[in-house]
Amino acid sequence: MSIEQKVNFARNMNRFTDQKLEEAFQSAGKVLPASIVSQSGNMITVSFELRDTPYVFPQVTIPLFGPQYIRYPMQPGDKGIVIPADTYLGGVSGQGGGVADLTPPANLSALVFLPINNTEWGAVNGQVLTLYGPEGVTIRDAGSNTTFLLTPQSITIATPDSFKVTLGGTVLTLTQEGWSLTGQSGALQDNTASTSPRIMHAGWQQLLQWLNSHQHSNGNGGGNTGGPISGFDGSITG
Repeated sequence: MSIEQKVNFARNMNRFTDQKLEEAFQSAGKVLPASIVSQSGNMITVSFELRDTPYVFPQVTIPLFGPQYIRYPMQPGDKGIVIPADTYLGGVSGQGGGVADLTPPANLSALVFLPINNTEWGAVNGQVLTLYGPEGVTIRDAGSNTTFLLTPQSITIATPDSFKVTLGGTVLTLTQEGWSLTGQSGALQDNTASTSPRIMHAGWQQLLQWLNSHQHSNGNGGGNTGGPISGFDGSITG
């Protein structure tokens, strides 16, 4: 073999190696900047925030990072990065089903979107956990038996059994049977065996009846002067 053939063989081997490395690099997944285009169910569609690339990157529909116990209300334009997995993700994301093996996936087929912070976000107290969504916040148990719904217009709390608010030594309790308010100044309870609006109303009516029927003398040995308030119906006007 001539020296020319040996040199050509070495050059060809280098070119072959470079080509294989380039193919492996292209087939491997990459961490890339991306933004959300839309959300459908629990999957999101993203586009890649890249320019001046020799390749056309299509929009892809992929899972959003996070557990089932926190659902993020992602909006079109929200930015983040995509993170590649080394194997097929359809078995754990439900997007295709099945079980993964060690076969390397295509470079854009095993991605997860991860939101990242942005300098343009509104400032918040860095010592306080802040939760918000475009239309509010929902906190609930897995079966939606008890829910807390905060919207721009209202706060709604729904619970099947009881609701309790404690402020220092004062406690407000709401149950299916009624309500109670206890504190240092006493207690009120909506119950037939305690002070309640119904019982207070009945007592007020009895007082009115006594006022309108009570009679007394004029103090000088004379006869009855009649009730102290004639025909008072309990109405109080300012």
